[in-house]
Amino acid sequence: MDRLVYTALTGLQRAQESQSVTAHNLANAATPGFRREMAALGAGFLTPSGAALTARAQSGGESPHDLLNPGRVESTGNALDVAMDGGAWLAVADSGGGEALTRRGDLRIDPEGRLLTGDGHAVMGEDGPIAIATGFQSLRIGRDGALETRASDDAPFVEVARLKLVTPDPATLARGADGLFRAPAMETDETATVTVGAIERSNVETAAALVELVEQSRRFELQTKLITTARDMDEASASLMRVQ
Repeated sequence: MDRLVYTALTGLQRAQESQSVTAHNLANAATPGFRREMAALGAGFLTPSGAALTARAQSGGESPHDLLNPGRVESTGNALDVAMDGGAWLAVADSGGGEALTRRGDLRIDPEGRLLTGDGHAVMGEDGPIAIATGFQSLRIGRDGALETRASDDAPFVEVARLKLVTPDPATLARGADGLFRAPAMETDETATVTVGAIERSNVETAAALVELVEQSRRFELQTKLITTARDMDEASASLMRVQ
């Protein structure tokens, strides 16, 4: 009987994890460049326990990311907004000073001239975090990620920095706790391009995520009923033994 309870408990844990993943997706449905997580089951291996194999092996929960389906590209008209084309990612600095990758392209310049993403990460260039000297009249970003400024209307544009764009193998990308992605090799892709004046939205489909959340809640309730049924069966068996 305890095996039935153990199986139901495992189902409860996985259902709860699935609900957390879906709730996280819904919370970030409006976050530019966000990649939705997916709840999946990991393999559980039977381990030797004395002369026999244990019969209580829980399946693990995994949360892979939907990296192949891009979000909707929306035109904003903002000269600092960029949407990475194809499989390109934008290199940014993480909190530890290392490099990470993001698809978030709502860029801005802070009072110190640093180029930042919408969530405050410094954008990386070919020689480190990009900082633009103040005093320019206008700034533009090229398709190849080049940042150009000019001092006046009749002055020519001069390249001052270039976005570091990386095109990693999606299979090698790993998401960190800070929401940024990392890959073993993050070399600059000279052929990568961006769409200027637009940003990529999250690839979370809100309606589909809400349906998933309802289905996951029902599965959770089913596992709860299974535990209740196992308890009732156990009590009935104990009562029968007392009668005998």
